[in-house]
Amino acid sequence: MKSVAIILMNRDLPEQTDRLYAEVAAQGTGLEKKIFVIEAGSAPERRSRHMTHWYEDDPYRGRYFAWNAGLEIAAAERDWDYYWFLANDISFRAEEDALSELVAVMEAEPRLALIGPAEPEADDYEGCFPQPGRRWHKASTVHGLAHLIRGQAIREVGYANPEFHYSQGAGTEMTYRFYREGWSCGYSDRVSLWHQGASTYGNVVPISRHEYLRLAREFACSYFVEKYGENWDEQFSSVLPVDVEINTFPIQREIWERPMTPEYRPPKWRVIGSRIKRALQGKPPFQP
Repeated sequence: MKSVAIILMNRDLPEQTDRLYAEVAAQGTGLEKKIFVIEAGSAPERRSRHMTHWYEDDPYRGRYFAWNAGLEIAAAERDWDYYWFLANDISFRAEEDALSELVAVMEAEPRLALIGPAEPEADDYEGCFPQPGRRWHKASTVHGLAHLIRGQAIREVGYANPEFHYSQGAGTEMTYRFYREGWSCGYSDRVSLWHQGASTYGNVVPISRHEYLRLAREFACSYFVEKYGENWDEQFSSVLPVDVEINTFPIQREIWERPMTPEYRPPKWRVIGSRIKRALQGKPPFQP
């Protein structure tokens, strides 16, 4: 029986965390699994009722810092076959056992280090869209929302750098390191997730989405040039196999270096109107 450590992080959004906990607790039929709920400095009244560990985190150091803390805790218990790192602002189809399908792909592909669910509604991440007629496909980078990683790959290569407090770039470096060491990464074409991207801004971090993205891009740009040189995207691209469909390394670099337009804040009536519309349609906040 294969074992999976599920590392779910929370920062002051217990309703989201508890909802996702219930979703993933019902998944993984036939797997040995344990859920670690890591509280990244959440206030006492804003912690998940499933909390397993808490640490002081003021100022907030980001989800990769929390996942690294969870990885250290889980790995201290045993060497797990797989680690599933989850942001709490995502959702899966109720009828879908996402974990079992992701593990099944990994079991069939012994050199696959990391796989993530597809994201059909993404508007800013190339390569993550599912295609009918296939089970999975290789990708140069995989969004950092729900990546399942083989324990052996982590023990050989390591996990994402916790210095990426603003998240963008952490997964980019990690997939490069996996490919460099002869592993591969990919997306499922059968499992999908939906992402409530606006939950972080103004809640978990006291800044707007625009400011968050500006800081994230500035950090990623300087980090990669300082660590890998001016041609870092070419260096990263050189390790990709020919069956990677879209090389996102230069695409991400172009986005991070692109000047941002002035911040736009939608009028409050438009935000409220959107929430009312979804409620009248009988939809949860971010699930279709």
